[in-house]
Amino acid sequence: MARRRSGDATMPARRANTTILALHGFTGGGTDFAPFAKLCGGNWHCPNLPGHGPEPHIDCTPEATLRSVETERSTLNAQSSTPNILLGYSMGARAALLHAVQNPDKWDALILISPTPGIEDAEARKERRAVDEKLARRIEEHGVDAFIEFWQNTPMIRSQKRIRKDWRDTMHAGRKQHTATGLATSLRQFGQGQCPNLWSELPKLTMPVLLISGTEDRKYTAIAERMASILPNCTLQEIKASGHMPHLEAPAASAHTITHFLDITRDPRSSV
Repeated sequence: MARRRSGDATMPARRANTTILALHGFTGGGTDFAPFAKLCGGNWHCPNLPGHGPEPHIDCTPEATLRSVETERSTLNAQSSTPNILLGYSMGARAALLHAVQNPDKWDALILISPTPGIEDAEARKERRAVDEKLARRIEEHGVDAFIEFWQNTPMIRSQKRIRKDWRDTMHAGRKQHTATGLATSLRQFGQGQCPNLWSELPKLTMPVLLISGTEDRKYTAIAERMASILPNCTLQEIKASGHMPHLEAPAASAHTITHFLDITRDPRSSV
C-alpha cells in the first residue's frame, strides 16, 4: 500500500480515452461531478442513484442499488472498450464497493472518495438506523429545501462551503430538485445502518484501488487508513485543506491524484 499526502497541484493532462462511472453522495446528483470531470478529462458517466433526482427510483435497497449500478456498467460496456473505472463518493462509494465485491472481475480499477465499507457492530448499526429514521422523518415533515439547509450545516458537510461559489450554487440548485419521498427512502433503505458490512470482503478487491480522503475529515481518513491496510493493491491519498468532499473542496489536488493513479494503472513503469 502506498500513501501520499497532497497539497496544491497543477491541472493534469486530459485522458480522452478513459471511461469512468461516477456515483454521487447522499443529497447529491450526477451533475455534481461535471466541473471536476473537466479537470480530470476522460469520458465520465454520472447517473443519479436511486432516491435522487426529480423523478427518482423509489426502491433504494442495496439490491436495487446494485442493479442500478450494473445497468449503468452494462450500458457503458456496450458503448466503449476503454478501461472500466468505477468511482464513488461517500454514499456512492458504498454503492461502488457493494458492486465491486460482488463483481470483482468487472472493474479494472476503483476510486473511492470518503468511503466506508460499513458498520461492523450490530448495536451501532441499529443506532444508525434510528438516526437515519429521524432524518427521514425530518425530510418528510419539513420538506427538501429546509432539510438541505440543515444538512449543509452539519459538522461533516459544512466544509463544503469552501467550494467555489458557482459550483456550490449549481449543486444547491440540483439538490432542490430532489423529492422528500426519494431522499427519505434513500436514508431508510440505503443508509449506513442498512448497507451490508463489507469489511471482510475487501481482500476480494485485487484490482488497483485509490482511496481519497480529506485531512480535515478525521473520521473518514481513519476509515480509509484501515481500508488501505486490508486492500491488496491500494493507494491512499489524503488531500490537505479539505473535508468530506475533497474532490470539490480541493479540486486541483484531487484531479491530479486521480489522473496520476490512472496513469500508473495503465503503465506501472510510470514514475510515482
